[in-house]
Amino acid sequence: MRKMILTIGLSLLLGSAALGRPREGSILDGIRPGPDGKIDVVTIFPHQDDETIFVGGTLLIAKQDPRVRTHIVCFTLGDLSSARDYLHITGEELAKIRIEELQSAATVLRVDELIQLDHPDQGLPKLPPEALAEEVREIIERTGAEVVITYGPDGMTGHSDHRALSAAVFAAFPQSQAQRLYYVSLSRFWSGVFPNEAKLRPQPATVKVDIAPVKKLKGLALSTHASQKFYSGWLLNLGMMNRFDHEWFARAAEKQ
Repeated sequence: MRKMILTIGLSLLLGSAALGRPREGSILDGIRPGPDGKIDVVTIFPHQDDETIFVGGTLLIAKQDPRVRTHIVCFTLGDLSSARDYLHITGEELAKIRIEELQSAATVLRVDELIQLDHPDQGLPKLPPEALAEEVREIIERTGAEVVITYGPDGMTGHSDHRALSAAVFAAFPQSQAQRLYYVSLSRFWSGVFPNEAKLRPQPATVKVDIAPVKKLKGLALSTHASQKFYSGWLLNLGMMNRFDHEWFARAAEKQ
C-alpha cells in the first residue's frame, strides 16, 4: 500500500512538472470569423463519446457566442467496444446503439452538425495514411472550420485509432483553411494518474476553459453514452471527467 501511494504521489508530481500551468481562456481567442461572419469549430475523433468526455463543456461554452457553429465528426462505428461482450450483442447492434447515443449527446451539446462515418472500429491504422489525411482535409473544408480539435499524437490512451486519426488531422491541417489546431489535454492532477496505465503523456495544456456554468449539461450528455458508462470499463473516466470545472487543450498548430 505504501509503495502504491508513493507511486501515485510521484506520478502526480511528474505530471504537474511536465504540464506547467495553462492559462484560463477560450479556444476562440484570436480566431477570425470566416467570410460569412461565423466561427466554425469541429471536433474530429474516432469513437462515440470521445468528444463528450474531453470537449463537451467547451462546445457548450462556445455556443454562447452567436457567431459560433459546432460540428462533431466521429470516424468509426464503435463496434468493437467491450460493451459488445458484456451485453451479448453483435458489433452491428452495438454500433447502432452507440450512434444513437452520440446523436442524443449532440442534442444536449447543442451541436449544429453531427457527421458519423462508417469506418470499422480499430480500422483507421489499416488505411493508407495519405487517404485518411485527405478524408480529414475534405471534412475540414466541408465544415468550413476555423478551429479543429482532436487527440494528440499519443492518443491520450495509446489506442491505435486515436493515434492514427491524430496523425491524419495533423497532416491535413496545413492543407486546410482552418486557423488553429488543438489537442485535448488534461489537468496536472489527472495527467499524473490516467496516462500511467499506458505509460503515455498528453501534450502539455496551454489553455483551460472554465466549463463550470455548463457542467451539469455536460454530465447529461455523458449520461447518454450509457453503453460505455456501464458496460465497457469507462465508468471511472466518464464519472471523473464530469467532476472538473475545466477542460484542457494544447495549441498544436496555428496559421496567421
